[in-house]
Amino acid sequence: MSQAVRKIQSGDLEWQTLPGGWKYKFIGRGVKFLTGLGVAEPGGGETWHKHGPEVEETYYVLKGQGKLCWKQDGKEYTIEFQEGDSLYLDFGLENMFVNTGRDELWMLFNISNVARMRE
Repeated sequence: MSQAVRKIQSGDLEWQTLPGGWKYKFIGRGVKFLTGLGVAEPGGGETWHKHGPEVEETYYVLKGQGKLCWKQDGKEYTIEFQEGDSLYLDFGLENMFVNTGRDELWMLFNISNVARMRE
């Protein structure tokens, strides 16, 4: 198969887990981006982390609800989200999120400039 088009069976990919309980797998990868699927149990999520200054993120909430916190200009901010919401995180923001619901939280996410993903 040509490298211009790739097919991935996401069921064949292994789940990985980050501190906080965010379980994810990368279901698509290009030269400059990653696409992933993630799930968090109630009370779980992703702990505070920061990507490089050239990295931005998007999330689409497939199922569930939660809150996203981020730090910017010396202040901390919080926004609540739910199924059907899209979230954009600007370049290099320190952030975390948690599942505030009673059911699993499922999100589809994209990370740009993957070569600089973690600081």
